[in-house]
Amino acid sequence: AGQSAEYLYLFESGIAVLTTPTGRQAPLRALHCGEEAAAGLAHYACTVTATSQVIAWRLPRVTLADVAQVHPTLATEALLSLASTLGGEAIGGGVGKGAAGTKWIPLTGREIGGWIAAIVLPAGIYFGCVSGGFTTQIALFAAILGMVVVMWLFAIVDEFIPPIIAIVATLFVGIAPPTVALGGFASPSLMTMIGVFALASTIASSGLSYRVMLWLLARLPDRPFWQQTSILLGGMALSPIVPSGNSRLSILLPLYRDMADGLRLPPRSTALTALMAATLSGALLFSPMMATSKPSSIATLNLLSVQAQHEFSGLFWLVAAGVAMVGLVGFHFLFMRWLLPAENPNPLPKERIREQLQLLGPLGFAEWLALGSFVAFLAGTATVSLHHVQPSWIAGCVLVTLLVCGSLGKMDFRKQLDWPMVFFLLGIDGLVRIMSYLKVDALIAKVVSGHLGFIDGSIELFVLAALVITVALRIGLPISASALVSAVILIPVAEANHINPWICIFLAALFSDIWFFPYQSSVWMQAASKGQTEAIDRVQFTRYNQCMNAARVAVAFLSIPYWKWLELQ
Repeated sequence: AGQSAEYLYLFESGIAVLTTPTGRQAPLRALHCGEEAAAGLAHYACTVTATSQVIAWRLPRVTLADVAQVHPTLATEALLSLASTLGGEAIGGGVGKGAAGTKWIPLTGREIGGWIAAIVLPAGIYFGCVSGGFTTQIALFAAILGMVVVMWLFAIVDEFIPPIIAIVATLFVGIAPPTVALGGFASPSLMTMIGVFALASTIASSGLSYRVMLWLLARLPDRPFWQQTSILLGGMALSPIVPSGNSRLSILLPLYRDMADGLRLPPRSTALTALMAATLSGALLFSPMMATSKPSSIATLNLLSVQAQHEFSGLFWLVAAGVAMVGLVGFHFLFMRWLLPAENPNPLPKERIREQLQLLGPLGFAEWLALGSFVAFLAGTATVSLHHVQPSWIAGCVLVTLLVCGSLGKMDFRKQLDWPMVFFLLGIDGLVRIMSYLKVDALIAKVVSGHLGFIDGSIELFVLAALVITVALRIGLPISASALVSAVILIPVAEANHINPWICIFLAALFSDIWFFPYQSSVWMQAASKGQTEAIDRVQFTRYNQCMNAARVAVAFLSIPYWKWLELQ
C-alpha cells in the first residue's frame, strides 16, 4: 500500500492475504490483485502478502493501457473489483492450493476459570432453585441460562454458540417442546434476517455502497462531523420502518466500511473509532423513540389498554419521547466532541474522488438491482398499514429477487450472509420463547413487584426502580426479553401509583439499550462478527458507550417535567 501502482498481477497458483487501509485482513479469494494499476490510480490502496509459493503474471501499466484501447471498460471493471475488495466481499475465483491446518492453542487462565464456572455454577443454581421451592423445570432453565451467561462473560467460545447449547440442552432434558424451543426457526423473523442480510451483502458486493460513499465524500465538507452525522442520520431515518437494530446495522455497515477505507482512516485511530460509534448509534439511538423501531416495544404495546394502544401506536409515542430523543442526540454529539475529537489524518482529494465517480460510469445491472431492492424494501415496510403485507414477506420477496436474478449465487449465499449472527439471534429468540412457556417472566414479576411499595406515587422513584430492574435483568436476558419482563413487572405498579403505563414501556425500551459487556449488545456482536471492531480503539469506544449509558438515565429524569406537562403522570 502507498507504492506506485505500476503492475496488475494475475495468479496461477498460491495463497495470499490482502490487507486493506484499515488493517482488516482477509484471504485473497481472487486470482488477481493490483487493480489500482488497471484503474488508473497512482498508488496501491491495499497490501497483498504471499503466504505460500506464488506463481503469477505481472502486467505493466503500459500494457494495460494498450488493452484498455481494445477493452474500454477495463478501468471501470478494475475499479469495481477494487471497490468490492475494499468493501470486504469475496471477489470470486479460487485461492490456489493449500489449506491451513487446525492448530491447538493452550487455554489461558481466564478460559480455564470460565470452563470451571460454566460447569460448577449451573449446578449451584439448580440446587439453589430447588431448595427455594421452584419447580424442576424452572430450576433446570435457570441453570442453563446461568451457563450461557458465564460462557458469554468469560468469552470461552464464540458468542453464537452458548444459545445453541442452551436450546439443545433444553430439548435434551425435555423442559420445553421443540415447537417452542425451535420456534424462532419457524417465525417470520428468520425470513426478515436472511432477506435484510442478503440485501446488505448485495449492496456491498455490487459496488453500490462504494459509489454512495464516493458521492457523499465528494459533496460533504471534508470534516469528520459531517461524515459521521450522515451515517447517524441514515440509521435514524431507517428506524421507524426497519424495527430491528441488527437489520439497520446490516444496511449501515457497508457504508461504514467503504467510508473508512475511502478516508484511509488508520487502525486504532480516534477518527475510525468515532465513525464506528456513529454507525452503532445510528442503529440504536432512535430505537426507543417509536413503537415500530424496536420489536420489544411492538410486543409490550399490546399490554396496554385498547385506548392506550391507539393513542401511542402513532406519532404521539414520538411526541411523548421528544425530550429524551433530543437529549440523547445532544449527548451523542457532546460526547463525540469531548471523547472522540476526530480529525481526518489525510485531506480528501476531492478531484480524484470525482474522477473515480466518472470512471464508475452509469449504474450497472447489479447496482440497479441492489438499489431497486433497497427502495422496494423501504417503501414496502413504510406502507404496511396500506397493503397489510408483513415486512417479513417483503424481505422474503427481496431475497427471492436477488437469488433469481443471480446477484447471490450458491457460494455467495453461503459465504456472504452472516450465518453465525442468524443462529445467535434465533437462539436468543428460542430462549425468550422457553422463558415465556415456563412462565418465568410472570414468576419474576410476582417476586419483584411485591418489593416496590416504596414508590408511593413518586415518578422519580419509579424511574429509578425501572432502571435497576431493567439493568439487572439485562445481565442474564437479551434486550427484547428484559424489556418485556420489565414492562410486565412495572405496569401494575405504575397503575397503582397513577403513572401512565406507557412510561413503563418507554423506560424498559430505553434502559434495555444500556450494556456493559459485549454479549449484552447483539448490534456490537454483529459488528464484531464482521471483523469491524478489531481496528478501533476499544478503550475510547468503551468510554463513549459508558457515557451514553449515563445519558440514557439522564434523559429519563429530564423527561419527567415534560411528561407531567403532557399529563402522563
